[in-house]
Amino acid sequence: MKVGGNYMYKKGFTERSFLLYVAVFIAGAIVASAFWNLNQLILFRDISFEEDYDYIIYKEAEKIVVKNGATGCIDFVESDFQKALNNILKDNVRVFLKNDSYDITSDIFLENLENVKILSNGAKLNFNKKSFVIRGENYKLSRYNSIEGVSIINGSVKIENSFMVSIRRCNFIDSENGVIFLNTNGWTECSVIEDCFFINVRKCVIFKTPQDNGTESYASTEIKRCYFELVNANSVAIHVEARADFNEGLVQNIRVWMGGLCCVNQTGILVEGSMLNTLLEDTVFESFAKLPLNVYGIRLERNSEPPIFGQSLVFLGNMTNKIYNPFGKWLYGIGGAFKIENLSIPLSFNNAYGECKEITPPSYLSFSISTLNLKIQVEGNFSLNENVTLRLRLKFMDGSTSRELTKCFNSAMSIWLDHDDFLILWPTTNIISSLMIDARTNLPSSNVNIYISLYGSYN
Repeated sequence: MKVGGNYMYKKGFTERSFLLYVAVFIAGAIVASAFWNLNQLILFRDISFEEDYDYIIYKEAEKIVVKNGATGCIDFVESDFQKALNNILKDNVRVFLKNDSYDITSDIFLENLENVKILSNGAKLNFNKKSFVIRGENYKLSRYNSIEGVSIINGSVKIENSFMVSIRRCNFIDSENGVIFLNTNGWTECSVIEDCFFINVRKCVIFKTPQDNGTESYASTEIKRCYFELVNANSVAIHVEARADFNEGLVQNIRVWMGGLCCVNQTGILVEGSMLNTLLEDTVFESFAKLPLNVYGIRLERNSEPPIFGQSLVFLGNMTNKIYNPFGKWLYGIGGAFKIENLSIPLSFNNAYGECKEITPPSYLSFSISTLNLKIQVEGNFSLNENVTLRLRLKFMDGSTSRELTKCFNSAMSIWLDHDDFLILWPTTNIISSLMIDARTNLPSSNVNIYISLYGSYN
């Protein structure tokens, strides 16, 4: 019995010890898990969990810590931010920068990379006149890269030979240059600058003159919901340099503040190259200058091509000129007026129409038929029994034409088309791309001359 009793005692003791061990283990695991999750919450509470990140970078005791987003382990620690970032840059990498202040001592290169995303919730990058350089040997090797949510102080982003780069929710502060577009081999197109704020940047967005084997094209680039606070002299919000072609793009919902602390040599948009077919709309240029000197909303140089001026283009305050246009560049706008005067129409013989004169508005605009006013002048000496017929047709965007309107003359006169005339030409649901005019006489020769003048507005 004694032996048996000891056996029962030992057995009970062992079971209680095992259960106690299990309880302690589970409690420790719960505490450790809670501590780890609390630590992650404190460190990364501002990170969006809607998206996974390959790496998370943060500062700890003045060191740059690179944490692996997949394993949760610290991959390495660096003393320099640019070294830490350059070590992990590769195709398709997503990097989150925790909100902190980081000092940059050399350029950071995203070279020949695709789908690199660098995102933060407000990290301050002190660039010390250095740059983020997004560069490709050509656009096929540098595509779909983006930078979001950082403040770039005393530095810039340079985009070179790249396709579909996105710069979003960034602040550019106290810099010589903000975003620089450059072509050195091919082109840089379809970029987006959106929801950005430029504060005391001398040249905020620059489309550079191409170099080496670069083309002129920065086509289909968009600048949207951006705000520019020009502080010092010789400041420009958007600068299109000579031979740079910012064409078929969009500048929308931007605001430029000028003439505050300084009211000398400040320009909202400076065009030396081309903004042909780029739409400018919902844009405000606001000047606080009392005595402005060379303060312009828009400045157009000798070899420039202006943008299309859309809706809600607003100029507030005192400026030297709202639009400085010393070389008389034609300003195209939705709803803009135009005139074409004394255009000679060729006259064909023997009752057969010959050469057709086609009057075409600028690309991406169309005639508004409801505003057209057309004058026909028939001059010269009519021969006996001579009849001259002038034919007018509208050509539409899809290549079709309207019904024809004919006007017949047997003597010199001047007439204006009336409403009934235009109703014959009136389209149903199509866009007018040109007005076609040709003329004929029933004789083999003629001394009659025909001129037309056209006044109206574009759509």
